[in-house]
Amino acid sequence: MTSSLHPSVPVTDDAALTERWRGLLDLGGPPSRRSLVLAWLRRDGTMAPLLIPVEDVPVEPDRVALGHLVEMHAAVAEAERVEPAELHLALCLERRGPAGVGPDDHAWATAVEAILRGRDGLDCSLHIADGRDCVPVLPRPTWPVS
Repeated sequence: MTSSLHPSVPVTDDAALTERWRGLLDLGGPPSRRSLVLAWLRRDGTMAPLLIPVEDVPVEPDRVALGHLVEMHAAVAEAERVEPAELHLALCLERRGPAGVGPDDHAWATAVEAILRGRDGLDCSLHIADGRDCVPVLPRPTWPVS
Protein backbone atom coordinates (compact mmCIF):
# COMPACT_ATOMS: atom_id res chain seq x y z
CA MET A 1 0.00 0.00 0.00
CA THR A 2 1.33 3.45 -0.93
CA SER A 3 1.11 6.20 1.68
CA SER A 4 -0.32 9.55 0.59
CA LEU A 5 2.88 11.06 2.01
CA HIS A 6 5.14 9.19 -0.35
CA PRO A 7 6.75 11.69 -2.74
CA SER A 8 5.73 9.56 -5.73
CA VAL A 9 2.01 10.01 -4.94
CA PRO A 10 0.93 13.08 -6.92
CA VAL A 11 -0.56 16.14 -5.26
CA THR A 12 -3.22 17.30 -7.70
CA ASP A 13 -5.22 20.02 -5.94
CA ASP A 14 -5.22 22.39 -2.97
CA ALA A 15 -6.95 19.91 -0.66
CA ALA A 16 -4.31 17.26 -1.41
CA LEU A 17 -1.53 19.79 -0.81
CA THR A 18 -3.05 20.70 2.56
CA GLU A 19 -3.18 17.00 3.49
CA ARG A 20 0.42 16.57 2.38
CA TRP A 21 1.50 19.44 4.64
CA ARG A 22 -0.48 17.95 7.54
CA GLY A 23 1.38 14.69 7.05
CA LEU A 24 4.79 16.29 6.70
CA LEU A 25 4.52 18.54 9.75
CA ASP A 26 4.44 17.56 13.40
CA LEU A 27 0.97 18.72 14.44
CA GLY A 28 1.28 17.43 18.01
CA GLY A 29 1.51 20.88 19.58
CA PRO A 30 2.76 24.39 18.98
CA PRO A 31 6.05 24.60 17.09
CA SER A 32 9.05 25.71 19.13
CA ARG A 33 10.12 28.26 16.49
CA ARG A 34 8.69 30.22 13.59
CA SER A 35 9.75 28.43 10.43
CA LEU A 36 9.05 28.78 6.76
CA VAL A 37 9.14 25.28 5.27
CA LEU A 38 9.84 24.95 1.54
CA ALA A 39 8.85 22.04 -0.71
CA TRP A 40 8.67 21.64 -4.48
CA LEU A 41 6.13 19.87 -6.66
CA ARG A 42 6.92 18.71 -10.15
CA ARG A 43 4.48 19.26 -13.00
CA ASP A 44 3.04 15.74 -12.47
CA GLY A 45 2.35 16.54 -8.79
CA THR A 46 5.12 14.39 -7.32
CA MET A 47 7.41 16.02 -4.78
CA ALA A 48 11.06 16.75 -5.33
CA PRO A 49 13.04 14.97 -2.59
CA LEU A 50 13.77 18.16 -0.69
CA LEU A 51 12.10 19.78 2.33
CA ILE A 52 13.86 22.87 3.68
CA PRO A 53 12.89 24.57 6.94
CA VAL A 54 14.03 28.18 7.26
CA GLU A 55 13.99 28.70 11.01
CA ASP A 56 13.37 31.79 13.13
CA VAL A 57 11.57 33.81 10.46
CA PRO A 58 10.27 37.16 11.72
CA VAL A 59 6.65 37.95 12.48
CA GLU A 60 6.64 40.53 9.69
CA PRO A 61 7.63 39.12 6.30
CA ASP A 62 11.22 39.78 5.24
CA ARG A 63 10.72 40.87 1.66
CA VAL A 64 14.43 40.71 0.83
CA ALA A 65 14.67 37.14 2.11
CA LEU A 66 11.55 36.19 0.14
CA GLY A 67 13.22 37.56 -2.97
CA HIS A 68 16.18 35.22 -2.40
CA LEU A 69 13.84 32.23 -2.63
CA VAL A 70 13.83 32.76 -6.39
CA GLU A 71 17.53 31.81 -6.47
CA MET A 72 16.86 28.74 -4.36
CA HIS A 73 13.95 27.80 -6.62
CA ALA A 74 16.22 28.08 -9.67
CA ALA A 75 18.85 25.86 -7.98
CA VAL A 76 16.24 23.19 -7.22
CA ALA A 77 14.99 23.36 -10.82
CA GLU A 78 18.55 22.91 -12.06
CA ALA A 79 19.04 19.90 -9.76
CA GLU A 80 15.75 18.47 -11.05
CA ARG A 81 16.86 19.19 -14.64
CA VAL A 82 13.76 21.24 -15.42
CA GLU A 83 12.98 24.87 -16.06
CA PRO A 84 11.96 26.88 -12.95
CA ALA A 85 8.46 27.34 -14.41
CA GLU A 86 8.00 23.56 -14.28
CA LEU A 87 8.15 23.50 -10.46
CA HIS A 88 5.64 24.68 -7.89
CA LEU A 89 7.12 26.20 -4.71
CA ALA A 90 4.94 25.15 -1.77
CA LEU A 91 5.52 27.23 1.37
CA CYS A 92 4.24 26.57 4.87
CA LEU A 93 4.67 29.06 7.69
CA GLU A 94 4.78 27.26 11.04
CA ARG A 95 4.14 29.52 14.01
CA ARG A 96 2.73 29.60 17.51
CA GLY A 97 -0.49 31.44 18.09
CA PRO A 98 -4.20 31.10 17.74
CA ALA A 99 -5.79 28.72 15.29
CA GLY A 100 -6.88 30.26 12.06
CA VAL A 101 -5.38 33.01 10.01
CA GLY A 102 -4.40 36.26 11.68
CA PRO A 103 -3.16 39.66 10.48
CA ASP A 104 0.50 38.56 10.51
CA ASP A 105 -0.39 35.55 8.36
CA HIS A 106 -2.21 37.80 5.89
CA ALA A 107 0.90 40.03 5.75
CA TRP A 108 2.97 36.97 4.79
CA ALA A 109 0.43 35.97 2.14
CA THR A 110 0.43 39.48 0.71
CA ALA A 111 4.23 39.57 0.59
CA VAL A 112 4.47 36.12 -1.04
CA GLU A 113 1.87 37.10 -3.61
CA ALA A 114 3.48 40.46 -4.37
CA ILE A 115 7.09 39.31 -4.50
CA LEU A 116 7.18 35.68 -5.56
CA ARG A 117 4.07 35.58 -7.73
CA GLY A 118 3.82 39.17 -8.89
CA ARG A 119 7.36 40.44 -9.27
CA ASP A 120 9.16 37.14 -9.92
CA GLY A 121 6.37 35.13 -11.59
CA LEU A 122 6.80 31.98 -9.50
CA ASP A 123 4.09 29.36 -9.23
CA CYS A 124 3.78 29.17 -5.45
CA SER A 125 1.36 28.68 -2.58
CA LEU A 126 1.34 29.37 1.16
CA HIS A 127 -0.10 27.39 4.07
CA ILE A 128 -0.13 28.34 7.75
CA ALA A 129 0.41 25.73 10.49
CA ASP A 130 -0.04 26.38 14.21
CA GLY A 131 0.98 22.98 15.57
CA ARG A 132 -2.58 21.67 15.56
CA ASP A 133 -3.78 22.29 12.03
CA CYS A 134 -2.62 23.49 8.65
CA VAL A 135 -4.69 25.76 6.41
CA PRO A 136 -4.16 27.24 2.96
CA VAL A 137 -3.83 31.02 2.89
CA LEU A 138 -2.61 31.50 -0.65
CA PRO A 139 -3.81 28.57 -2.78
CA ARG A 140 -2.08 27.60 -5.98
CA PRO A 141 -3.51 29.74 -8.82
CA THR A 142 -3.97 26.82 -11.22
CA TRP A 143 -3.21 23.11 -11.18
CA PRO A 144 -1.85 21.30 -14.23
CA VAL A 145 -4.42 19.15 -15.97
CA SER A 146 -3.51 15.47 -15.86
